[in-house]
Amino acid sequence: KVPQLLPVKRYKIRSHYDGVFSLDFTKDGTRLAVGYGSGDVTLHDTKTAKLTCCPSRKSEQLPVTGLQFRSQDRSEMLYCLASGPIFLQRIEDESNVVDVMTTDEENEINTLDVSEFGYYFCTAGKDRNTRIYDWEKFKPFSVLGPLTEGDYIGPPEDTLTQHGKRIFSVKFSDESPYHLVSGGWDNSVKVWDLRTGQVVKSMSTGSNFGPKLCGDALAIKGDLCVTGSLLPENAIELWSIKEGRRIACLPYESPKLRGEYVLVVKFCGDNHVIAGSATCHDAQIISIAQEKVVSRIDGFRRSVSSLAVSSSGKVAVAGGAPYISFVETMTTPFFLET
Repeated sequence: KVPQLLPVKRYKIRSHYDGVFSLDFTKDGTRLAVGYGSGDVTLHDTKTAKLTCCPSRKSEQLPVTGLQFRSQDRSEMLYCLASGPIFLQRIEDESNVVDVMTTDEENEINTLDVSEFGYYFCTAGKDRNTRIYDWEKFKPFSVLGPLTEGDYIGPPEDTLTQHGKRIFSVKFSDESPYHLVSGGWDNSVKVWDLRTGQVVKSMSTGSNFGPKLCGDALAIKGDLCVTGSLLPENAIELWSIKEGRRIACLPYESPKLRGEYVLVVKFCGDNHVIAGSATCHDAQIISIAQEKVVSRIDGFRRSVSSLAVSSSGKVAVAGGAPYISFVETMTTPFFLET
């Protein structure tokens, strides 16, 4: 039987926040930022779970679909709304003012990522394009994609060089400042070279059941890429970025009538993956080497759609209960559930 992880403390969440859509830790793991369906963002001390900051908001009530601290810096945080605006919050600023840095007009943003090398950040979403920004000008200096609206209709071979449907997750490489990986609803994962603006690898199983992402279900660690698909089986796949091929399918334990249907996945240390399901209402930690589930976080009322993992080994999990729960495990001492 897979061990169940139990909460050791809880922190109540206000109901008007309309659920958790995004999470991120500071680099040192001392703070956790939470983005909500209402467009609000809160900041918590990870030792006590107490609210330390609640940034003021200048926006309509739409979900925070992407949220991330600047690499190596706990004082600046970027977040974006589904409707397109991108905000910069300077955490140490006593005025607690959020600046609207730019707006991705007429596009729904589904994801945001910040390069670990500190130069760039990017957004992607409905229009199938990935926009690369620098921190100085907050203007896109490169656009990766078709530059056209709507789902792609045309020769199948053209989807090797662009996404055919909306993008749900994009991640910069943690080894190279010139590469990023993107995935979405079109059964493939693309590896891009920022210097040329072109796809250098298109990873797919060659069937209609490749990586079908519907959330932040893509993570990178070195040459490895893990994806989570909204599919009933074989939803978690491990890929080699350099070789552009699938290495393994990792298990997610679920009743047959429910299926796996993974919404979010992250690397959890060097040897494990943590994933959340839309139908099983739990999160599971999976051993990469053993290819088996080693622990489970149960008790969620709805889909588990948000995860965050810090470099110091802390993990946050968001599901459908009106409180934050902290859980201690053999590798990760901190969990959040809402």
